[in-house]
Amino acid sequence: MNKKKIVIVTIALVILFSFLSCQNGSIGLVDDNTEKPDTNTTLEIENSDLENSTEKITNSGDLIPDGVLINTDNGIGLTYLDVNGQILSEIQTPGIGYVDPDNVVIAGAIIPGQPLPPIIYRSWEPEQALMANTNGQISTLRLTNSFLSLKAAPGQSAITFSEVMYSPENFPHSFLYAGTSTNSGTVGSFYDLIDEPTYMALMPAGIEAINGEPQGVWYTKTAWGIGGVDLIFPITRGLYFFDLTNGDNLQYIDPDRSFQGISPDLSHAGTVDFDMAGDRAMTVVNLTSSKKTSFALDSTSDRGAGFAVFSPNNQFAAWLEASGSVVSEPSNFHPRIRIGDIQNGGVVRDLMDTSAAQAINGYQATFMRPVGWLNNETLLVEVRGQDWENVSLLRYNVLSGKLSVFSSGSFAGFGYQ
Repeated sequence: MNKKKIVIVTIALVILFSFLSCQNGSIGLVDDNTEKPDTNTTLEIENSDLENSTEKITNSGDLIPDGVLINTDNGIGLTYLDVNGQILSEIQTPGIGYVDPDNVVIAGAIIPGQPLPPIIYRSWEPEQALMANTNGQISTLRLTNSFLSLKAAPGQSAITFSEVMYSPENFPHSFLYAGTSTNSGTVGSFYDLIDEPTYMALMPAGIEAINGEPQGVWYTKTAWGIGGVDLIFPITRGLYFFDLTNGDNLQYIDPDRSFQGISPDLSHAGTVDFDMAGDRAMTVVNLTSSKKTSFALDSTSDRGAGFAVFSPNNQFAAWLEASGSVVSEPSNFHPRIRIGDIQNGGVVRDLMDTSAAQAINGYQATFMRPVGWLNNETLLVEVRGQDWENVSLLRYNVLSGKLSVFSSGSFAGFGYQ
């Protein structure tokens, strides 16, 4: 089995058993200590086109990335690029192991001409730990158990992370933490969960902060510990907000929905039906008003949708749809990136795997997914070639449809001023 399939099967095995265990018997889906916020009547929007939507695109500076953190497997660490793909900095990250946006964050604001703020990351060697590179100095913030996920407030020093271990009864016991780049080594967990019914673990989705101080954490529950094969999208249940200022723990998305991504400003989320036999089309939820915008699956997308990312002004959402199997031989797996207009409804662009393969001068795009937006019009897409280690980032303009190479390497995160 090649390395690509080992990675896919390993991730999939971690997920499927959890999903299956959640399907057996009657289970309580809502924690006793979570509440539902008051919401307005939901609105379903299904059809529109790109016309008129371009007039609403503003050039707001809010949460538009300053640059992109990537992994090129250069043997040194990570690389920080400007929004044009030019190298600005090389960052040493010893022991980092597998790199993705759940394992590394930029904890602070980017100041042009100044050293980068602390880069906090999960280390695997010589032992599991939360590490920091602060102006070139490597330090251990804390040793961890089975580390799960790490998120930061864009342009601020506030971070949140989770870890999980087995309880004495052999159930996942997970913990959520919130702190800053300076105190995260000593903070205790603010919330923990032993999930006997569904075998899920707590995973942060984002953190709200004021002047770098954590105010609240968005989180979901994710499969952990057991799994299967040929799974594509994250298996999660619900979306919740823990208010650190008063201890309120609110449920915003029901656990019969699978959370698939949140906007940079934490105001919109992408969800699909948790039931694998249900409607796996992407639905975007406005977390303030509870209004919903649903996008029907392409007729060929028999594997559903996931991995939602949002433009800075929340005009557009992009997500992955797929058909076929990632482990079939010969391969019949075909990913496609779709872009929907949240404000007016309807899918406005489709990026096919054949176009992505052509952009990277490859025979085949074995996998691709949207990873974020460089601005309100330009989507960043991670594409892997026939060789799984051949990975590139493409930029895709939603207005013109122009597709071009941004850089080689995989996506690790954004920096913000």
